[in-house]
Amino acid sequence: MGTQSQTSQSSKGGDLLPYAEALQVLEGRLQSIGITQNLPLGECVGEVLAESIALDRIEPPVRRSAMDGFALMSDDGTQPREIVGTYFAGTAGQTPLHAGEAVAVMTGGTVPDGADAVIPIERTSREGNVLHIEEAVVPGQHVRRAGEMGEAGRILLKAGHRLRVPDLGAIAGCGYGTLKVSQKPKIIILSTGDEVVPFDGVPELHQVRDSNSLLSKVQLESFGANVVAQQHLLDEKAALRQGVGDALEQADLVVTIGGVSMGEKDYLPQVFSELGVEKLFHKMDIQPGKPVWAGEKDGHFVLGLPGNPISSFVVLELLGRLIVDRLAGSSAAHPRTMRTATLQGNVRSRRRPRYLPARFTDSPTPTVTPVQESGSGDWTSLAGAEVLLVLEANQTLSSGDVISYLPLECH
Repeated sequence: MGTQSQTSQSSKGGDLLPYAEALQVLEGRLQSIGITQNLPLGECVGEVLAESIALDRIEPPVRRSAMDGFALMSDDGTQPREIVGTYFAGTAGQTPLHAGEAVAVMTGGTVPDGADAVIPIERTSREGNVLHIEEAVVPGQHVRRAGEMGEAGRILLKAGHRLRVPDLGAIAGCGYGTLKVSQKPKIIILSTGDEVVPFDGVPELHQVRDSNSLLSKVQLESFGANVVAQQHLLDEKAALRQGVGDALEQADLVVTIGGVSMGEKDYLPQVFSELGVEKLFHKMDIQPGKPVWAGEKDGHFVLGLPGNPISSFVVLELLGRLIVDRLAGSSAAHPRTMRTATLQGNVRSRRRPRYLPARFTDSPTPTVTPVQESGSGDWTSLAGAEVLLVLEANQTLSSGDVISYLPLECH
């Protein structure tokens, strides 16, 4: 796969790998870590199924009323019926219905044998036990057929599906109390840089707060990862080699921040090589985020993010979900489908496709407004960002133009 990535880069006449090809390279190497666990059903939102979910019986197992009304025979037409009983949703042991008879049946109640329709209460009147019909009765009306939801064994969700809130309602209906799910991939985040200090401290003029590390953690966790450790490393080869080497032994994915570009202290690409990490690609054809580095060693992956806050955020948004999904065994489709909206403001790109933090509104029509920014180091442009505005290379757009955007998945 390393050969493929090099071929893809050289085919473009440079060393920048297009985003779509970077995804293909990763898809060719990533696979599930293959570790599962059983969790209570109510704790499974966001987890990836490691087993398929099927109906354990025919559903519904009997014919049921879809309305509060009266079950009767349509062949009797509109002639009065004798009301011979009342069936609620929890009533068992219904007796067959005969010609000229009707039973009151509540929503969810079993429709007795012999009846083939339910007429709503509001379409009837009654005098004692005599039911008067006020409109024609159509066979099958308001009757839920036995098995209309499916036969026993019907697959509702396949292994590899990442669970959402509505899924749990359907799974509970199948009788599951616990689920077999994939273990979340373990991730260690290593921030680098002599100038970096804790984000909740007071930096000196030459220092910057480590907001990247916190942001990357919450991004990855929102994708479904388990961030087991975070560490800051100075720009020293020995410290970087020790830190990355230790992390590779413990984590499914090591995410580094900074140190992968062309600066004199950008030692990480060399460190990765010395540790035996195979380079899958280095540098991607996007702005911001070009210096990204990706590699793999014995099933353990490395993603080297650029140090600028917007660059690292964009790269994780574009690649992080795929990596976490595949390590967790998720079958989610990638790349994500872009959407369109009307642009409010003016934007442009130059030689590379550009991804800009932006705000979104859907009233009165879907509209995307770029967040004011002064470059990939401008972390203030993350405030209020809801989508990534996507520009092709060498594109200039003005207010009113139709643009493409990606909803942010880390919310």
